[in-house]
Amino acid sequence: MENVIFSISSLSVLGSIQRDELIVKLKRLALTHDFIEAVESYSAVIALLCNHGLSLSDYLYNRAIFDDNIYMRHYANHAENIEKYIEDAVRHDIKSLSYIARITSNMLKEKMCVRFPNFQTEIEELPDFDTGEWNYKVEDFRDFAVENGFGIYAKHHAFIFDGNAIIPVKNPDGIRLSDLKKYEIQRRKIVENTLCLLAGKPANNVLLYGDRGTGKSSTVKALGNEYADKGLRIVGIAKENLSYLGDLIELLENTGLKFIIFIDDLTFNEDDDSFGALKAVLEGSLVPLPPNMAIYATTNRRHLIKETFTAREGDEVHRADTIDESLSLSDRFGLLVTFLLPAKDEFLQIVSAIAHDRGIDLDEEKLWHGAERFALMKSGRTPRLAKQYIDYVQSRIALGLDI
Repeated sequence: MENVIFSISSLSVLGSIQRDELIVKLKRLALTHDFIEAVESYSAVIALLCNHGLSLSDYLYNRAIFDDNIYMRHYANHAENIEKYIEDAVRHDIKSLSYIARITSNMLKEKMCVRFPNFQTEIEELPDFDTGEWNYKVEDFRDFAVENGFGIYAKHHAFIFDGNAIIPVKNPDGIRLSDLKKYEIQRRKIVENTLCLLAGKPANNVLLYGDRGTGKSSTVKALGNEYADKGLRIVGIAKENLSYLGDLIELLENTGLKFIIFIDDLTFNEDDDSFGALKAVLEGSLVPLPPNMAIYATTNRRHLIKETFTAREGDEVHRADTIDESLSLSDRFGLLVTFLLPAKDEFLQIVSAIAHDRGIDLDEEKLWHGAERFALMKSGRTPRLAKQYIDYVQSRIALGLDI
């Protein structure tokens, strides 16, 4: 166990692994002379491996491969070979992890029996864990970073920025572009712009404007799912955090990945400080937007400023110029894509298309009649409502209820 303690303590570039809960428990188990603490530490190791459904080797690999360190960042940016002393340090760390990964349940129990001989029977009855096999080399880590990025950006593809930190969305909406019906022309424009971003070519900031429930936000979410394996990441930011937009840009700039900064339901009140922050970024006058990111925003308002009649009647000499300037924020997006409510026949086609995807075999006239009735109760026809109706139909069919 002395070699294991040394291996844990000698981690350098991958040193953050020393703070991992499992590693902390292993080290405590190796050093403690308190029987209860030893049993609790051993049991905690078992629980962590069981809850993750991994062998010890796989657990350590997952912890190491998603680490945020200078080596992974370097190759995530597709840079040339890193300095030899850094690679040597990583090579040493991987060798150290291989020692830790060789620990078996029997090894730990034998050490505990030597230290606590009066409890040998109890110790032998403790559950075992799967050690697995460690066959990883430094080249595996390099290739992973080149293909997937580093840290949280390798592990997740959707995030929220709260004004201070980038937080992964662990269970994002799994919607795909194929799940979205109609609006093919609108989506083609957005997809083509996104492909330009992914190819490292100039891409526009995009404003998705239109009626509620027409699939604006779903389109952006679907892009994240569709192109995650191409290096695309989505970072959502709420309007109230736009004053920190410059900080977010700085965090995302040198990551080797492409980002859509997503602002959902964008509107401003008069004299809103965040208006100026977004305007400055869109114009490139204060914090220029790097080529690896673009801003995609959705709104239900063509003019993004909520203006009052009182404001229009203010005493500013050149008030008309101010009004025009505030209403023109939408024009600063390079691409404006409009999503309007579908006509009745388009709405019914969306209903049929979603029903077909779900494998719902129902007379089309009956399906459409129910959809129209559903729409009347909801006061409108939208793709969102079409999906809600099919959810309703699917559930009732599954339960043997009348439609």
